[in-house]
Amino acid sequence: MTRHFARALAALIVALPLQAQTIRVTGAFTPVYGAPALTGLGSPIAISPFALSPLSAAPSLVPTLSAPALTPALALTPAAALQPALAPVSLTALDVTIPAAATPNLPKGIPGEALSPANFATPADGWASRFNFQPEGRFFDGGRTIKSETGAVFTAVPKSQGAVRVHLVERAPLAAPKAVPGTEGLSGKALLDSLSAIAAKGHSPHPYNEASDYMFSKADHVVINGVSGVVDAYSGIFVPGTGKDGGDYPERGDSNGDGFPDKAGMNVEHTWPQSLFEKALPMRSDLHHLMATFMHPNSVRGNMPFGVVTGQADYENKAGAKRGNGVFEPPDAVKGRLARGLLYFYSRYKDSRMFGRTSVVFWNQQIDIMLKWNRQFPPDAFEARRNDLVEAYQGNRNPFIDDYLLADRVGADAFRAGNPSRGASTSSAKPSGFRPSGRRSSRR
Repeated sequence: MTRHFARALAALIVALPLQAQTIRVTGAFTPVYGAPALTGLGSPIAISPFALSPLSAAPSLVPTLSAPALTPALALTPAAALQPALAPVSLTALDVTIPAAATPNLPKGIPGEALSPANFATPADGWASRFNFQPEGRFFDGGRTIKSETGAVFTAVPKSQGAVRVHLVERAPLAAPKAVPGTEGLSGKALLDSLSAIAAKGHSPHPYNEASDYMFSKADHVVINGVSGVVDAYSGIFVPGTGKDGGDYPERGDSNGDGFPDKAGMNVEHTWPQSLFEKALPMRSDLHHLMATFMHPNSVRGNMPFGVVTGQADYENKAGAKRGNGVFEPPDAVKGRLARGLLYFYSRYKDSRMFGRTSVVFWNQQIDIMLKWNRQFPPDAFEARRNDLVEAYQGNRNPFIDDYLLADRVGADAFRAGNPSRGASTSSAKPSGFRPSGRRSSRR
């Protein structure tokens, strides 16, 4: 290297802006989260808590974390020689080993079945996306963990021009079970009948549009480091905002990596499909089985049953949602919440005149997986807080959130529905079908 070239290179490095510096994941882990520190050359740029917990006992994961290129200037890598000045600057990540988390100390479920860690959310970042938003310094100042008010951990992935994308990496801490009066000493069908009465107690239905407004503005609203917004349940993407309509929370680019930018925002996901009860009240506006999701994954799911996708998926996003072999599989971060929503819905409405044959088919094929997900992913602080907020609005609680162990006390046999001849929803809806994707109202 000539003396003149060395001087020019030094001047170029000094002139690089902060966001163009190499960011690396070091091998050092923070004592609280066991997460790799995300640092830049010189002073730290961010702390990105990639706290992962494998779903079952497994060897340590060794992902390669990478990030998209920023400004064209100079390539800097930890172990490579300096390249010519016209090579692009890239964010370079070192390989790190993320240790498997210990299995939480939770009550045993089915004998012989190991309980899995409950806080796994989305994978370590490294997948491409567009920008999310440009936060103020109080949100992403590079010096503290990004957490919601209930303790869920998020990561802000640096992009160019100061922008970041924010997504969930760890669920909130587990919620302590609460005793549910009226369930003492009961099991099987007797317990299910008691839970049906408990789930209905105090329920004061609201118009659907009002319930949708409350969900976006209150029940599903989160505050992360002082910034308000909503997290898409099927993608784990945080979208800042304060509105009460799903259209107020658009996806910035293709943040969830499913190839479809939801510019029109979010809508209301009915975990128990509306077509199975003909959009009747109070089922349609019952917040205990509703979730906020981007429109495209919502449409992809349609009215399909939930389950585990095996083989080739025909839809998948980077949070882990996928569709295939006749079922839709949600991300791990919401599997438990979704299961408790369906357990509640069945208990609450199984004796309704709207609970017809298609609902029986839809429900019976999912009972075992719902019990498993409820057991694997117990309620966290966000879900417990949401249960309180829904009770404040519509007057009743989901008892399976208060005590998730109630579901196994009822058992699969008692949950299995009969084949009633009554019910308006008896012929038109096919549980294995799905709605066509495309733009639709946020209050569909």
